[in-house]
Amino acid sequence: MEERRLAFVLSGGGARGAFQAGALKALYENNIHPEILVGTSIGAVNAAFLAVHGINSSSIERLIQTWMESVRMDLLPKHFAWLTLRTILKTPDYRNFGKLQNFLEGHDVRPDLRFRDMREIQLYLVATDLYTGQLVLYGQNPDQSVLEGVLASCALPPFFPPYERDGKLLMDGGTVSNLPVEVAVSQGATEILALDVTDPRKAAKGETNLKAYLNKLVNASEQRHIALEIALAREKGIPVHHILLRGPDPTSISDFSAVTDSIQIGCEITNRWVEQWTTTYGNHHPIEIQMDHGVNLWPR
Repeated sequence: MEERRLAFVLSGGGARGAFQAGALKALYENNIHPEILVGTSIGAVNAAFLAVHGINSSSIERLIQTWMESVRMDLLPKHFAWLTLRTILKTPDYRNFGKLQNFLEGHDVRPDLRFRDMREIQLYLVATDLYTGQLVLYGQNPDQSVLEGVLASCALPPFFPPYERDGKLLMDGGTVSNLPVEVAVSQGATEILALDVTDPRKAAKGETNLKAYLNKLVNASEQRHIALEIALAREKGIPVHHILLRGPDPTSISDFSAVTDSIQIGCEITNRWVEQWTTTYGNHHPIEIQMDHGVNLWPR
């Protein structure tokens, strides 16, 4: 009989990653634990944090507390236009990259930490090679640096710079796979729980300025990739439980002021998903039921 392996797939989305922290808390409290963690961008940060500290109550609470601390860290400055202009003029302000690295190291994602050190769970982090346009996967090689994988997965201009490594120019993994379901499939998942914090609502509005067009372009690419990767998994007979983690109003990727509410909302949405699951299937772990499930449980 095939070994069952549940993967949590965590999307990118900047400050919206707080929704995932709440969702992970709810899943743990409902005794739903993964064998595989896959993350892109802020999802890579959350996934690496859990892989490093283990899937346990103290780790979950520490993740929540870390997100609360992020409110005063200013990891993604809000003056996006100014940062973009400086980047165009070749005077980019990348001081926040060092701030992010210090933040990660301060939470035990150290430079000497390797993927082989993740003994309780398989961890995979997604970046992009700008030279080839291909996905770069950290975690297949046990000797790779976890810190490098997280930083590569988060390298999103104009906030953080792409950087060269081993002939690759590495950038945020969301460029090619913001909800990396396909990676979970390729690494042996038999069931996938996707915690998706992408939010197309701002892009759907009617503005026609340059920023609005760029938002629409990014959103179109993200949504197409997500649909294709979920379809691929389901074509292979792998159930995907697609949980959309969104509040009543859109949240900017750089707005950390809403972290507390986002954590609570993420927890509530996921508890509703578990409740709906339990009502339908009884007290079965989701991986025991072979069925696709994609819902947005935020009240309309």
